[in-house]
Amino acid sequence: MIDTNVNERPLAVRRGRMPSRHPVNQIMVDQASFGERLADRIAGGIGSWKFLIAQTIAVFTWVALNIVGFINRWDPYPFVLLNLLFSVQAAYTGPVLLLAGNRQAQKDRLTLEHAAGEAEKADRQDVEILTRIRENTELTVQILQHLEEQRAELLRRMEASGMLNSGATPTNATDAPRSEPSGPEARNA
Repeated sequence: MIDTNVNERPLAVRRGRMPSRHPVNQIMVDQASFGERLADRIAGGIGSWKFLIAQTIAVFTWVALNIVGFINRWDPYPFVLLNLLFSVQAAYTGPVLLLAGNRQAQKDRLTLEHAAGEAEKADRQDVEILTRIRENTELTVQILQHLEEQRAELLRRMEASGMLNSGATPTNATDAPRSEPSGPEARNA
């Protein structure tokens, strides 16, 4: 069956909707602990536009409600409670991002090791192909030499039997005289 969604698969893999088939990605998923997977998801969420937009809306709402005062002003200007919430968020976001960064560094190392292994495999295949080409070339040269020997022997036999005029033996098919067609044959060709 032909996969008609060829262009959609990489996009779906990047967005996390489909699992990646790359061996390094599979290893990282299989060996990840719950905390590592959670750190990856949190880091992915914090680094998204959805998070930035949601946090911006929350901050504007917080400030507007405390300035206008429709509801009891629970955090008046200079917004000490909001500042405390940002500090707590930063205290947890930093280590989570470091955990996710360490996992990414580990994944990059595995990717490089995998790429080096694939490059070595490709180099071995290249050497094998070149060896076979050299062997085939040597065999072709041997066949050509054998054919040249047979041709020379055939020409000697033909000359000895008188089938060829002495002195008019062509050494190559291209050395033989060609006759140019004239008349109706030349017009049809």
